[in-house]
Amino acid sequence: MNDMTVRGKLVSAEQLLDQVFAPECRPSLRWLRTQTKAKSIPHIRIGHLVFFDVEMVRAALAGKRLVHGRALAPAAVQAAA
Repeated sequence: MNDMTVRGKLVSAEQLLDQVFAPECRPSLRWLRTQTKAKSIPHIRIGHLVFFDVEMVRAALAGKRLVHGRALAPAAVQAAA
C-alpha cells in the first residue's frame, strides 16, 4: 500500500521543472521523463497523462540525492578520531 499523500496541486512535467529548478540549472524534459520511467521521481498517472506534486518531488530529490560533505558525515568524524 502506498503511504504517500498528494499535498498540493498536480502539475505537468514542464510546470514541475519550472517550479523546482532555477532556469540556469534546470534539467531537460528528457531527464525528467527518464527519471519518471525509472520510478525515481514520484508521479501520478491518470490514463496516459502524467502529473507531479511539487512538494513530493522536492522531498524525493532531497532524500535520495542529498550528498553530505566529509565534515558532516558521521563516519568521517569517527575515522578521524
